[in-house]
Amino acid sequence: MLFKKAKLTFPAILFLVLLRLVIGWHFFQEGAVKVKEGFSSTPFLSAAKGPFAKQFHSMIPDHDGAIRIDAKTMSDACEAYGEQIKREFALTEDQCKEVDTILADAKAKRKESYDTWKPQIEEYKNGFERLAKLQSEPSRTKIESLRKQQDDIEGKWRALGRPILAEIDNTIPDMVNKLNAIATDEQANPKPEKPLAKDAQGKPIRKRVEFKFEGQGPISVKLVDKIIPIFDMSVGILLLLGLLTPLAGLAAGLFLASVVVSQFPGFPGTSPTYYQAIEALGCFVVAFADAGRYAGLDFIPWSFWNRKSTVPA
Repeated sequence: MLFKKAKLTFPAILFLVLLRLVIGWHFFQEGAVKVKEGFSSTPFLSAAKGPFAKQFHSMIPDHDGAIRIDAKTMSDACEAYGEQIKREFALTEDQCKEVDTILADAKAKRKESYDTWKPQIEEYKNGFERLAKLQSEPSRTKIESLRKQQDDIEGKWRALGRPILAEIDNTIPDMVNKLNAIATDEQANPKPEKPLAKDAQGKPIRKRVEFKFEGQGPISVKLVDKIIPIFDMSVGILLLLGLLTPLAGLAAGLFLASVVVSQFPGFPGTSPTYYQAIEALGCFVVAFADAGRYAGLDFIPWSFWNRKSTVPA
């Protein structure tokens, strides 16, 4: 009975529209800045804490650097990638030799980095065992001083490995580009059963095999970095126009909820996410109140579906 009689007053409608516009403008601006200045979700994903931290960290390939920091493990990963290149493009014997040469050159470049940073690499490797031991002590998550000590140790450990891993990372794009360039246009045709397609500039559309670390899931930081700016701008535009508001508001609310979950409330050592939680609730209000009906384009389909049929006199 209460819900049947409930009606929004003019001030309620006014502030509901303002809430939709403010949230929409915020999302649009966030997306525009990310597109203009560039965006990396790595710091956000790396900082995740709580029961779902591993899920966020898994989006960063080789998050802890265990593969890249070890010369043999990294070489094995590159060799496996080379074999994948050979299979995917069905390379000839001569082309396979080119693959082996490129892999050898990349290995030599990595060796220079490993030799230069040898003492730091050994120290970084020892850090894995030390951190595992600290994390196995339950008291460290409960006592604030011990937790801060552990965070400080982990921060210094990651800072130690950052320049080393960056040098190894810099060798990967060149290797990947060279290996993908070995195949002819016909071998790299994404749809071999059809003629080779070309893009708007007349260049052939080629299949590309990306380098992936073992255990890397389908959703990686590269994909996230591409999606988030577009997502923010799209949600912002839809909310500003009042178009597909329930869908846009729900998507925005769930996205902000994921931000809150990344710093799980009440979990030791997490950063406050009050602002994101409040805005997420605002998004859900906008979505479930169907705020686009008021001063928005959603009024058009809403009025169509809710029109009353006229009975002839």
